[in-house]
Amino acid sequence: MSFMYMFLFSNNMILLFLVMFTYLIFLENFINCMMMFMTMIMMKMILFSVKEKMNNYFFFMKKKIIMLMMIMLLMFFYTKKMINFYIYFELISLMIFSLIFFSSFSNQRLKASIYIFMFMGMSTFPMLVMFFFLNENTMLLIFFLGFLIKIPIMFFHLWLPKAHVEANFYDSMILASLLLKLGGYGMMNLNLIKKINFFFMWTLMSIFFLSVSMIFLMDLKMIFAYSSIIHMNGMVMMLLSNNFFTEKMFVIMMISHAISSSMMFYIIGVIYEFTFSRMMMINKNFMINNLILFMIIFFTLFVNMAMPPFMTFFSEMYMYMSLINYSKKMMIILIYMLLVSVMFNLMVLKNMGMSNMNKFFKINQMKTKNLFLLKEHLMLLLFM
Repeated sequence: MSFMYMFLFSNNMILLFLVMFTYLIFLENFINCMMMFMTMIMMKMILFSVKEKMNNYFFFMKKKIIMLMMIMLLMFFYTKKMINFYIYFELISLMIFSLIFFSSFSNQRLKASIYIFMFMGMSTFPMLVMFFFLNENTMLLIFFLGFLIKIPIMFFHLWLPKAHVEANFYDSMILASLLLKLGGYGMMNLNLIKKINFFFMWTLMSIFFLSVSMIFLMDLKMIFAYSSIIHMNGMVMMLLSNNFFTEKMFVIMMISHAISSSMMFYIIGVIYEFTFSRMMMINKNFMINNLILFMIIFFTLFVNMAMPPFMTFFSEMYMYMSLINYSKKMMIILIYMLLVSVMFNLMVLKNMGMSNMNKFFKINQMKTKNLFLLKEHLMLLLFM
């Protein structure tokens, strides 16, 4: 049945026409339509990437949960009422908890799902209690803090690396590409007029300390999970700087990060299929025998570094310009952010394709499905 859905949504132009039709008929906000378009193209690729396990009951259940999550995400980005907004927010959190919990019954995955449940409850229970006081400034800040935990921000970020490490690669694609965007979209809907300096400095310190800790990691999934957290905290800083084009560039940055992060976690899944390890030291020079995969990961890491002509370059350059406009004193920290971003991406590229020859695992050919999905990610990054 899923192949029928994939055949219907196999063309990105069909999805774009569907979204534009919705925009013209209902005259909704263009930002909502772009987020719905992002949800559909990412869910199409995630459904393609799910492995077929015909004798596994939990596989069919997970596939139905992913399809239901796509509907909930579309409703989340479409709704205008705050009560519906909160209900879909909670249902999507419950579904990602179910996806990780039902992947297997190991102790580590149980621990990761409990982490998710704890932090999601910590962020959304105060939102439910204070729901009827939304017009007051203090209640607005509680909603803001709830969305920041979803981003996530430092001290509340522990659930995300643990969830990424324990989840399957297609669950990680959902987490990185779509679920982190719920907090950003919620913050954008709050329409904060004034700058909140406390949260601004908090996100700045999050970027500083997490980027230092990221350099010493060896697990590829953990590295890219911390990279996603740093990117999302940079988006929050750009939103709080309150410049003229902030909202539009915020959406562009969310869409570009969704495609690039999904591509990175899919590549890690392809590597894991061959070596059964995500450690950088074991996968050294993994791609030397397959130049296509080497070129794809080369472009992916350049996208993650925000190099031209990819759309990550324009969104991140606007982020840097808006933060310099916010305060000239931030120049040193922004230079540090650029250096760390380039350093860790080049470190991964050097270890994966330019180190001593790995004598144990060599990739000589790739499946057609893997090449198709990687080509799809690259085409979206280049032409959107």
